[in-house]
Amino acid sequence: MPLPERPGRRPLVSTDHPVEQITQCTPAHLREQLAQMLGALPGVQLRPSFVCVPGTLGAHLSPALAHAPAGAFLSATEFGHLHPPYDGSLHLALPQALASEVIRNGWGVPAAPSGSVLVYGPRDEQEAAVARGLLLASYRYACAWEPPVDDAGEPGPIMSAT
Repeated sequence: MPLPERPGRRPLVSTDHPVEQITQCTPAHLREQLAQMLGALPGVQLRPSFVCVPGTLGAHLSPALAHAPAGAFLSATEFGHLHPPYDGSLHLALPQALASEVIRNGWGVPAAPSGSVLVYGPRDEQEAAVARGLLLASYRYACAWEPPVDDAGEPGPIMSAT
């Protein structure tokens, strides 16, 4: 299932380091849902990010599960992080094809390190479902899990995390 186009205008994002979302920030309850989902993933510990501003929740994968190459991580075993409450965007390491789709369909912008993306924070429940799917895709990438395929051999939906 392809990533849908994000409706509406893109939010403003800072161009300096660290890259942060400035407008259309995530409501607190949606950010909390994302934080809970991240913390519930097997082998993930939420700790301060190694590479972002204070208040950022880093998703640190247990070394026992971190089987992917270095490109699947932002730093050490941190495969993604959730920016502070005043922002609510996500910084995720994603497979190249998915990262390109995120950018092309208006869900985020390229970020450092190369191959990672700043995913815009969700504004509503529908966008939160997409964000959860992208978080799960980043987690699977870090664990070096192959995406599921359907009977026709096509990749399965990334939006399965609801």
